[in-house]
Amino acid sequence: MTNWDDAQFVLALARSGTIRAAAKSLGVNHTTVSRRIATLEKQLSARLFELTPSGYVMTVSGKIICKAAEEMEDLVLGSHRRVEGADAELSGEVHIHIPDIFDDWVCDKLTPFLQQHTKLQIHLSSSTSVADMAHREADIALRFTDEPPEDMVGMKVCSMPVAVYASKNCEVASAKDLTLYPWVRWAPMFAQSSVERWTEFASKGTASSVRVTSYKTLTRMISNNAGIGCLTPWFAEGDKKLKRITPDIKEAAMDVWVLMHPDLRGVRRIKVLKDLLVNIFEGQSV
Repeated sequence: MTNWDDAQFVLALARSGTIRAAAKSLGVNHTTVSRRIATLEKQLSARLFELTPSGYVMTVSGKIICKAAEEMEDLVLGSHRRVEGADAELSGEVHIHIPDIFDDWVCDKLTPFLQQHTKLQIHLSSSTSVADMAHREADIALRFTDEPPEDMVGMKVCSMPVAVYASKNCEVASAKDLTLYPWVRWAPMFAQSSVERWTEFASKGTASSVRVTSYKTLTRMISNNAGIGCLTPWFAEGDKKLKRITPDIKEAAMDVWVLMHPDLRGVRRIKVLKDLLVNIFEGQSV
């Protein structure tokens, strides 16, 4: 085995004992772990793991491969440490993409960090679009997703709560029949998001007064009484022009992931900025 990527999957499963735990440690989907292990076993014409009631256990062949993987890990990590030691000062370019809803949080955290690391050059893009990380439109991205792409690495940092809100001037009798009111909703391009799937179900196809492509516009139209709509309590609770109609809606909650290209996970400036983004959401529900 000469592929470090293969070695990581073998080590993760050997150390964790379960596909899901291995996937979590690597920041990938569990299906990716299963597929990579199966592919490696096929290449080697040998079973590396046996599934037991207590989890996955290495076979004799698996132990041989695992030992080789550990030696490879020592070599790779040693190289990383030497590179990082030679480049203690953070420098270079980093392209970051974030959903526009997190503009204030990211800017407030990023500004003092950059004042301490003056040789870093940050390209910060903020929108509701999805950056094409495979073509390096971003090195690191915050993304709303239920299914992170298998060719990227990262971790789920939290689940953003969602509830239905209305303008404080809107006479909403109760939340029992939400089809009685016009809706402000996301544009059709977001139809597969958890919040839009729930909204489609809850509104029962009620005509939408407005379709939007940014969270700021969504909030403004709801507060201006154009209709009711889904917002996150993280920001809506502090807006005096809004009032909440429902409790948090579990089915509409949106998972937030921080993702990066696998080729960059050993780059120190990328890792440090990834950790900074993760820390922004400390204390929020995972």
